[in-house]
Amino acid sequence: MTAQPAEAGPSLLAIDDMSLEFRTRSGTVRALEHVSLSIGRGEIVGLVGESGSGKSVLCHALLGLSDRAARITSGRIRFDGIDLRAATERELQDLRGREIGMVFQNPRAALNPIRKIGEQLEDVLARHHAIRSVDLRARAIACLREVAIADPERRFHAYPFELSGGMCQRVMIALAMSSRPRLLIADEPTTGLDVTTQAAVLELIRERARADRVATLLITHDLALAADFCDRIVVMHAGHVVETGSTARLFAAPRHPYTQALIGSTPAGRASLDELQPIAGGLPDLRRTDLPPCRYIERCPQALEACGAPIRHVRVDATEDFACANPLPPS
Repeated sequence: MTAQPAEAGPSLLAIDDMSLEFRTRSGTVRALEHVSLSIGRGEIVGLVGESGSGKSVLCHALLGLSDRAARITSGRIRFDGIDLRAATERELQDLRGREIGMVFQNPRAALNPIRKIGEQLEDVLARHHAIRSVDLRARAIACLREVAIADPERRFHAYPFELSGGMCQRVMIALAMSSRPRLLIADEPTTGLDVTTQAAVLELIRERARADRVATLLITHDLALAADFCDRIVVMHAGHVVETGSTARLFAAPRHPYTQALIGSTPAGRASLDELQPIAGGLPDLRRTDLPPCRYIERCPQALEACGAPIRHVRVDATEDFACANPLPPS
């Protein structure tokens, strides 16, 4: 089932022309280059691309959680008009958890293994809200109930190791949504879950996003999953945003060769495995000093001489930007 588009309205999150690099012993890694994306209130945006394309790096950068070796070299990150790059660590701490919720891809690693899940919810609620200590437990149990955890009064006392992977992910969603954030970031939220649990977790995120008009960024390598869940999709390859479009438009008429290759390699809708088209080659070494303007050019079967020219932004329609020196006609 394809997601029904939401009326997004003005952008709540706007990342404009951001570049980020890591200084390492083996060289400088240009992990992100001229990345731009936006998310409106109530909109669900999918950030897709193969592993190593820079999706999680971008997520950590906008939250101020980048590794010490990381350095943003250009661009702006604005959340509801607030310049996150200029914000102090205290200001970022206040925003994280209260205004911006985060669902991590490995809930068992993200949850504290030696504290009961109810206590961890109480910690978050006490940090961001003026709630009397005697009321914290009732509020935490209500949060567990909202994410469809059965018998929340009993689960309140459970440790993470006593819960299944899907249950731990529901707890993570409860933690992320407990303060009614305006932006939710879900980084590979279905990793390691069976198909049935994946669907339940994603539907839960979608319900909360629609009910509270939460701007939602879903980070995933699964294009088929994004197709079912997202209003709009941003495609990344090797630190570049190569295409952005509504889900319906992007699947009906992908314009970038990488997007076309991703769709061709997706099992959804295939009658047999023989119909799958693997993507040739691999991501370039981002430590190289001779990286081409288009980082897909060396594995692209449709590359032209124009692809070696500096990247330019091509307007696909009034709302969708697409970065490619050689825009293809719809497939």
